[in-house]
Amino acid sequence: SILVRLGGPAELPCCSPVMPRRTFATLRLLTAAVAVALLIRPLNVFVGRSSANPRSAHGPGLRAVGSGVLVNVEIKPDRLEDFFTAMEDDATKSRDKGLDPGCLRFDLLRDREDPNKFVFYECYVDDEAAAEHKTTSHYKSWADFKASGGVVSQSVAKVETSSLPAWAFQTEACGDKPTGSAVFVTVEIKPDRVKDFLKAMEDDVTKSRDKSLDPGCLRFDLLRDREDPNKFVFYEAYVDDDGAAQHKTTSHYKSWADFKASGGVVSQAVAKMETASIPGTWAFQP
Repeated sequence: SILVRLGGPAELPCCSPVMPRRTFATLRLLTAAVAVALLIRPLNVFVGRSSANPRSAHGPGLRAVGSGVLVNVEIKPDRLEDFFTAMEDDATKSRDKGLDPGCLRFDLLRDREDPNKFVFYECYVDDEAAAEHKTTSHYKSWADFKASGGVVSQSVAKVETSSLPAWAFQTEACGDKPTGSAVFVTVEIKPDRVKDFLKAMEDDVTKSRDKSLDPGCLRFDLLRDREDPNKFVFYEAYVDDDGAAQHKTTSHYKSWADFKASGGVVSQAVAKMETASIPGTWAFQP
């Protein structure tokens, strides 16, 4: 056998005859390749990175949101059925990687204070993927509905997670239940307190996803406004109001509450949403 000695060429067995020059060169190349592999593999293990392609192992959900939108719309009351038909086509097919490969998430949520107002929560890998989405036939279902005059008003907020740590966007599945109690919490943070804010939110966000600590929480994402780096949006989804209330009794919620009490928040606004009243089970992505 060939003895691999890091930092030097292979040693030939003492009983080996003199090898042709080409064979010897090939063996030296093979030995070097083995040595490099032995050096690199432990490094990958040390830093917690797999040598496998993360896309193939875990799917595109592990990628950060480079291009997200919160699309707020008001729909004419007599057009709601048509709206749901169009949005079911758009939302469900957007989640199909064969049809819309750059889409990471698409939820449709209903305003709890006005049943004719909705929010599209759309997350894409990057702007190119968001642009590709708008070329699809399922996007056209929404565009055609809008062109038909069914929309009273529309506004768009652009968000992302790519400038935030990896924990900001949830990769765990949300389950097959609709959300009966969801919120979009929009906050502005004092610039010199952003580091403290992210530390508090890492505790709140990551532990909220732990079913043993926060069983009623289905999803918790932290997003950053693309036009103002000091503005953020929490997207929180709970099974029901009891689940949301229990969340506020936890120690991880206290991390956020304590930060807020310390004076780090400039402003805060909350929009209460749900998907439970939307016909079918498609509105909230599993």
